[in-house]
Amino acid sequence: MRTTKEFPHRPTVAVDVLGPIRLTISPPARLGDQAGADPGVGAGGGEVVVRQRLVRALAVRLALARGEAVADDILVRDLWGDEELARPAARLRVLASRLRGVLGDHAPALRRTAAGFSLDAAPADLVAVEKAMGPLDEARRSGDQARVHAAAAAALAHWRGDPLVDLNDVPFVVAEQRRLESLRLELQLAWIETGLSLNIATVRPELERLTTRHPLHERLVGLSAVALARAGDHQGALSRLDTLRRTLADELGIDPSPETVSLEQRLRQDTSAAAAPVTKVSLPQASKSFVGRGHEYAELLARVARPCAVTLTGGPGVGKTRLAREVATSEQDRGREVNWLDLAPLGESDNLTAALIAALGVDGSGPDPMAICQEALSGALLVIDNAEHLVDAVVRLIEAIHWQTNGISIVVTSQRPLRLTGEEQHRVGPLAAEAGAELFCARSNAEPGPEVNTICAAVDCLPLGIELAAGLTRTLSVSQLAERIDNRLRLLVRGPRDAGLRHTSLRAALDWSHELLEKPARLTLRRLSVFAGGCTLAGAVEVLEDDELPADSIPDLLAELSDRCLLTVETNPGGGRFRLLETVRDYAVDQLQSAGEEDDVRRRHVAWCTDLVKQFDRFGGQGDTFATNPHVSVEEANLLAAVDWCLGPGAEPEKVTAIVAPLWWYWPNRGLVTEASGWLRESLPAVPADSAEYAHGLNTLASLTRYSGAFDEARELGERCLAAFRALGDDAMITVALMALTRTCMAQNNMPATLAHAQEAERRSRVVDNPPARAAALNYMGLAHRNLGRPAEATELFAAALAEWEQINDGGGCSIAWENLSIVARQMGDLSKAREFALRSLWCARESDFPMGLCSALESLGCLAALGNRYEEAVRLLAAAGQHRIRLALPVQVPDENTDLEQAWQEVRSALGPAAYTLAEASRGLPLEPLADEYLT
Repeated sequence: MRTTKEFPHRPTVAVDVLGPIRLTISPPARLGDQAGADPGVGAGGGEVVVRQRLVRALAVRLALARGEAVADDILVRDLWGDEELARPAARLRVLASRLRGVLGDHAPALRRTAAGFSLDAAPADLVAVEKAMGPLDEARRSGDQARVHAAAAAALAHWRGDPLVDLNDVPFVVAEQRRLESLRLELQLAWIETGLSLNIATVRPELERLTTRHPLHERLVGLSAVALARAGDHQGALSRLDTLRRTLADELGIDPSPETVSLEQRLRQDTSAAAAPVTKVSLPQASKSFVGRGHEYAELLARVARPCAVTLTGGPGVGKTRLAREVATSEQDRGREVNWLDLAPLGESDNLTAALIAALGVDGSGPDPMAICQEALSGALLVIDNAEHLVDAVVRLIEAIHWQTNGISIVVTSQRPLRLTGEEQHRVGPLAAEAGAELFCARSNAEPGPEVNTICAAVDCLPLGIELAAGLTRTLSVSQLAERIDNRLRLLVRGPRDAGLRHTSLRAALDWSHELLEKPARLTLRRLSVFAGGCTLAGAVEVLEDDELPADSIPDLLAELSDRCLLTVETNPGGGRFRLLETVRDYAVDQLQSAGEEDDVRRRHVAWCTDLVKQFDRFGGQGDTFATNPHVSVEEANLLAAVDWCLGPGAEPEKVTAIVAPLWWYWPNRGLVTEASGWLRESLPAVPADSAEYAHGLNTLASLTRYSGAFDEARELGERCLAAFRALGDDAMITVALMALTRTCMAQNNMPATLAHAQEAERRSRVVDNPPARAAALNYMGLAHRNLGRPAEATELFAAALAEWEQINDGGGCSIAWENLSIVARQMGDLSKAREFALRSLWCARESDFPMGLCSALESLGCLAALGNRYEEAVRLLAAAGQHRIRLALPVQVPDENTDLEQAWQEVRSALGPAAYTLAEASRGLPLEPLADEYLT
C-alpha cells in the first residue's frame, strides 16, 4: 500500500497539483487585499489565486516536501535550474516574502529553519490519490476486477487535467510531471484493463484516446487490439499490432515484447476468440545486456542442468526476476522446455494448480489435472516468480508435481525462503559498486566517474534503482541527477512502459514487501529506521521495545525481516549487527512518520545514545584515552543522527551536550572539531548553568576550541569549567579540567602555568585514582621542563608517564611518551637513540590506530631525515603528516615541536630549492599507514 506523509493536523495550505495549480487556505482566514492575491479573496478565505509564476512554483515545491524543510541551494536549483544567478539567496527571500503576503494571516505557515524553508502544506489531490492506491492494490491481489475498476476510477477522479500544467517551464516540474503522468497512466491502464474484462463499454473511447497519445506503449496498443477483436474487427486488431511492430523498429530499433508477439499469434490463429486465454505463458523478454551477475548466472545454469528446487531470495528491486529470466532464456535457447508462472497478480484465495495449468497451456479438464502438469513438466524448467506472499501454497504445489522424480528443475524468486525439503537457497544481493556503475552507463550512455558512483551508491546499487535512475538521464544530466538522488523514493518513479505497478518505482517495490508483513514486523521495520548506522540486538531491544512490541519478540522479528531480505545481518567478534539498506531505511522513515511514532522512537534513540557514551565520561574510559575506540566509531552514525534530530526537528538542544561532551577525545581524531564545537555552542545555552552536565560541556568545548587554534578563548572556557567543577565539588572532574587547562597553557607557550596546572592535576589524580590523568599530567610536566630547557627532568617525567601508560595498556599514550623521549634525544644530539624512540612511537601509534601519534612520529622521523641530509625523505614525511593534521584539525600545539618543524622545513628548502615545493605538493596526498609501514617492516 502506498503511503504519504501524514500531518498531526490539517495542513494550513492545500495545493492541488493534478491539473492547473490551485492553492487553498484552511481553515478560512481573513486575508485582506494582500500582495499576490486576488482582491476578491477576503475574510471568507478559501481558494487563493497566486499571480506570480515563481511564487506559485515555490508554494508547489514546498507543498511537495509535505512539511519538511528544503535547503536554499535545492530551492534555487529547482526554481531557476543551472542558470547563473546574481544573489540567488536574496531572490529566494523575495519569493518567500511574496508567498507570506499571499498567506496573509496564515503567513506563519511558511517557516525559515536552519535546514531551509518549510511550508505547512500538502499536495491535497495527490495525497488523496496515494491513499486510494491502497484499496486498489488490495483488490488487485484478491483478483476482484470490479473493485480494481472502481478503485482506479476513484483515484483518477482527482485529476483535473495535465499535472502542474501552468508551471511547464520551471526546472523541477519536468521530473514531477513525468512522475505524475506515469502514475495516472498506470491507473488508467488498471481502469481500462478491468473495464474490458467486465465488458464496460465506456472504457473503449478512453482507450482509443490514450492509444493515440501513446502509440508506442505496448500494453495500451495490445488492449486496444483486444477491444477491437471483441467488437468483431479482427483485421483492425491485427493491423494495429502490425503498425506497432513497424513503429517500434523504425523509431526505437527494437522488437515487440513477447507478450505482444503472443497476442498477435493468437489473433491470427483464432480470430473468433481474440481475447481468449494464452495457450502458454511466454517468457518475459530478456535484457539486451546483463551486467554484474556473471558468476551467479553461471552457477545457476549449472544447478538447473539437473533436477533441483532453487529459491532466489533477496530484497525488493535486487534483480531476482532478472536473473531467473536470463537463465530461463538461456535454457530455452538450448532447446529445453521452459515454463514461467508469475504469482504477483494472485492472492491467497487463488488456485495455484489452475494458474499452473494456464501457464503450461494444457487441458486441465480431466480427472487428474496435476498428472497432466507433471507430464508437461517432465525434464523441463519451471520458473515461479514472486512467490513471497504465497509461500505455503507454493510449497504444496512443488511437492505435488514430484519434481525430484520427474527430472524437473524449478527456480523460485521470493523475498523469503520456502523452507522446502531439498530446497537450495541463493541470496541475491545488490550489485558490486563497479557492476552498478557499468549497468548505469550501459542504460544511460553516461561515462564512468564519481557522479555515476554517487548515484549508484545512493540507491544501494539495487538494479531497479539504477535502471530507474538511468531512465531520468533523458531529462536530467548526470550531474543534476547526482545532486538530486538523495531524494530517491520521490525521484525514481518511472519504470519501463510495459512494467507493472511494482516496477514503476522504488516505493512501489517496497510497498509490496511492506504489505506482506504482519503488524509486529511492520512496527519493527519502521522503528529500526532511527538507527542511522545499524544496531546490535541490545540496542534494538532498548529502542524498539514497548507494550506493542515486547522485548522477547524482537529477536524473532529481526530474524523474520532478515529472512525477507529487508534487513542485513553483519557478524563480527563483538556480535551481530542489524542494518537497513538506505533505500529501505528511507521508506521505513516515511512509515514511522505516517504512523505518528517518530518523535517517541527518536527520543528513545537519543536516550540510548546518551547511555552509550556514559561509559567514556572519565577521560576516555578504560585507558583508551586518545585512540579512536571501535565501540564508539561503529556507532558514530547513530550519535550524529541523534544530534541532528535534537538540534533540528526534535527541537531538544539540551540533550546534545550529554552525547557530545563525554567524547572530547574522539571528535579530534575523527576530524570533527568544528562540527562538535558548533553542536555544543548550540546546546549549552539550553542546559542549566549550575549543573554537572554544563560543566562537562564546557570542558569539551574548551578542548575543541584549543584544537581549533583559538587558545585565548579555550583558556577562558577552561577556567570557567574548572570553577564550575570546583563549585560542584567533583574531585575527579577537577583533575580533568586541570588537564584541559594544562594543554591550553602549553599551546599559549605559558610554561609556568602549564607546570603549575599539571602538578596539581598529578597530585589530584593519585587521590582520585585516575591513572590515565596521572600519565597525561606527568607527560605535560615533562613538556614544560623540555620547553624550559631542562632535558634531564623532562626525560625522567616522560619515562614515568610511559610506565603509567604501559601499566594501563594505552597504546596511544605510549606513542606520545616515546615521541617525547625521541624529541629530547634529538635536541641533545643523540640521533641514533632519537630514531629508535621515534620508531617505537610509530609502532605504538600504528598498533593502536592513533592518527595523531602517526603524524607526530612521522614528523620526528622527518626532522631526523633533515638533520641527516636526506632532504627528499624529510619532505615526504613532513608534507604527508602536515596535510593529515590539517584534515583532522590536529595542529601541533607544543612550542618547541613547532620550532623544530619550522627549522626542518627551512633546511630542506635551502637544500632543494624550488624542488622542495614540487615534492611537498606531490607528497601531501600520501596515506599515512603505508608510509608508516615502510619504516616498520
